[in-house]
Amino acid sequence: MAPFFAHRGSKKVLETSIVVTYPNHGVTPNLKTKRDVATSCLCCGILLKHPEDVTKFKCYRCHCSLDLRRSEKLNSDDELKPFSSEEFLTVIEKCRLIYSQNRCQNNRVCKHDAFAPIEAYLGQRLKSAKLINQSFTTGSKQHMINYSDVDNFYRDLISLPTKKPFYKLLHLLNQILKKPGYGPSNGIAFKLSELRWVLIILANPLYEQCLKNVNKPKYERFMAPPVKFLLYETLKRAIGYLSCLDTAAGREFIYQLKHMDAVHYLRCVDLINLYITFHFSRILHNQGAGASTPPKSPNLHEFEESGKLNQQETTYATGIMWSSGHPAGNYLPGSFKFGVTEYGNDWHIRTASRLLLFFFIANQYRSFTDIGRFYNTMLDFIDHKADYEQWKKGHMLRDQSNSEGYVPTLEEAVLYPFYAYPLKHKKTQFNMCDFPYLLTLGSKISIMDFEIKRIMEYNAEQAFLSALNKKKIVDVYLRIRIRREHISEDSLTCIKSQEAHLKKSLRVEFINEPGIDAGGLKKEWFLLLTREIFSSKKGLFVINEESRLSWFGISSQQKRNDMENTNKLYFLLGVVLGLAIYNGTILDLCFPMALYKKLCRVTLTRQDFNELFPVTGKNLQVLLDYKEEDFEEVFGLTFEISYYDSNISKVCQHELCERGALIPVTLQNRRRYVELWMDFYLNTSVKTSFGHFTRGFGRVIDNSAFDLFSPEEVEQLLCGGHEKLVDVEMLRSVTKYGSGFAENSKVIVWFWAVFSEFTSLERRKLLAFVTGSDRIPATGISTIPFKITRAGADKEKLPLAHTCFNELSLYDYQSRQILKQKLLQAITESEGYGFK
Repeated sequence: MAPFFAHRGSKKVLETSIVVTYPNHGVTPNLKTKRDVATSCLCCGILLKHPEDVTKFKCYRCHCSLDLRRSEKLNSDDELKPFSSEEFLTVIEKCRLIYSQNRCQNNRVCKHDAFAPIEAYLGQRLKSAKLINQSFTTGSKQHMINYSDVDNFYRDLISLPTKKPFYKLLHLLNQILKKPGYGPSNGIAFKLSELRWVLIILANPLYEQCLKNVNKPKYERFMAPPVKFLLYETLKRAIGYLSCLDTAAGREFIYQLKHMDAVHYLRCVDLINLYITFHFSRILHNQGAGASTPPKSPNLHEFEESGKLNQQETTYATGIMWSSGHPAGNYLPGSFKFGVTEYGNDWHIRTASRLLLFFFIANQYRSFTDIGRFYNTMLDFIDHKADYEQWKKGHMLRDQSNSEGYVPTLEEAVLYPFYAYPLKHKKTQFNMCDFPYLLTLGSKISIMDFEIKRIMEYNAEQAFLSALNKKKIVDVYLRIRIRREHISEDSLTCIKSQEAHLKKSLRVEFINEPGIDAGGLKKEWFLLLTREIFSSKKGLFVINEESRLSWFGISSQQKRNDMENTNKLYFLLGVVLGLAIYNGTILDLCFPMALYKKLCRVTLTRQDFNELFPVTGKNLQVLLDYKEEDFEEVFGLTFEISYYDSNISKVCQHELCERGALIPVTLQNRRRYVELWMDFYLNTSVKTSFGHFTRGFGRVIDNSAFDLFSPEEVEQLLCGGHEKLVDVEMLRSVTKYGSGFAENSKVIVWFWAVFSEFTSLERRKLLAFVTGSDRIPATGISTIPFKITRAGADKEKLPLAHTCFNELSLYDYQSRQILKQKLLQAITESEGYGFK
């Protein structure tokens, strides 16, 4: 019988009915039907098939014991008291005193014996998951663990003159992690409250040291192989348990992370990423050693052989193995890539990657750090094409099995178990594209470039075949022919007439102007068109005075014809933004993050409203903070607001709910009022205009590769990086020179000296003069193919720019001052393919 899978929200159990025959020693066999079930391990997540009546067994992969009985042991009474920080300090002080007195009296008392009471105390107070779970409490809903006490506990333990108590603790915790002694209270998955003890274990400050051999001097004595081995064992299982939280517990975990202090939050992010790097390094060494099977968890023997787990040797070996100067043998080629099958079934990488999702989502709410902190550069060396192809195929199969047409968000897709969608013939359990927050922006751009190139080639091929069949010429390009004076009208006409061909390679032609588009003309078209659409005359967007950011204009009283034209322009802008991504062009946009979140189907938060309306956001917060009984008298508000209609230049009224003008805002409903207010400006009032905008965007960008990008990365794709100052030295290091010039040529030396003297604005103008855009690419200025060539001996002409090729042509100027004068004149007076 074919297996069936639980629907979203039901039990995480795969069930099959099989017939089992029991031999009866010559007697007629007694056939019984017995159901087998497959349960997900609560640590590594692997599916384990077992008889239904077996509720306790050991996972063959992570070696943890599973107890599926609904246990109340965690909440049962116990004679032992939980850990107490005060008691622990008292025990330490007594041991230190005894040790100090014996040293003064020259008594040969072993320091291990002097501090033995600490081991005994730990063995009593932290002997079970229940006791650890009751320790380091706060009594606060937002802060489940008192991390200050936890830090002090580990610090006091590490500062002891003997490492034996610390080793005793690790051994104890490892046994508890392997055999928690209880199962989930619901019989399916642990609640977060049942795993407080795992979070306490994860706060150990020495975990980073066990993953590399470049250790801090104060921790050096703890880096003996047995200690490092136990550190690794407890770390991998702590990560495993937390990664296997179900959706409800996962959301609770995210809530806790949002209120965690930044120091502990960032430490966890860096630690989990280092853990992922550690296991990819093991795969690398496995390849170098010629092993045919993927590496498993390192054992004690491997930790004793420092060559395999030494971070310095790993880095050195990596550089050698990727070097092309060594003969074939144990060295990997420079084009080395991690194969999908080498990491796609590694539960260590999968659990750590999934655990980082919780931290990533919490960061979306609170902004602990830049998203670049989540990038793992080791993933730059995976086979992105193969990984993406398998991931995309899996998505297609899931879409076919999804009859409701539901599109899950990143949070839902990763929180939901990997086995929830059965994929036939899938070679691995996961792909790194399942965890896009770990992939660097450069990796995602290379994936998108691969997808776009394939689509363009396919469309060009189809156009060629269509031309053969119809015996007429069919253009393989999307051609935009426009007049500068009517750029928006002509662009809209061209796009509407070629709507079915938007995914062809773009070529732009300015009517009655010379020039063949090799990249420069389309850059200028994007620049001029977006400038035209955002002009105040169009009224499509309004620059908010509070933030100086652009947002959709609110208009409710337009005539039918005017409304249709406006909607067409919103559609045009959506297409233009899609074409900009499709053709790798950077635009000068000033949108808030809310726009990019809406494009990525990410829920907007109060933080997004405050970015666009900072002053209004502060005023609304004052309203929320006011708790006096005279609230209605002080504010005198109803569920009706005023807004500015950009089309008729008039202030209008809008009811936030039915009969809102008659409903007063009170202490009890003020939060609802604030929510409706924010929703009106971010969603309700712009629903129609954003709908046409996103429809145009979707006409171009509808491939799976776009789903890999976060809102912050989409902004960088469209607008470039956040660097404000052009790094002249970095640009100089990647610049190439044409015939007639070399790096030490007199004119070249003058040019870089002048460029360095330019102000920030002048540097951007020069960048725009040469490349067609003053924005720095999302992947950094080092990725700009900048080139300088010699134009000739004429000393009076201005420098030339070939924006199609990012090329600057300079003449043999006689002095540095003349070069500077000519450059400034060129970058301030040039426009199009002539001068103003």
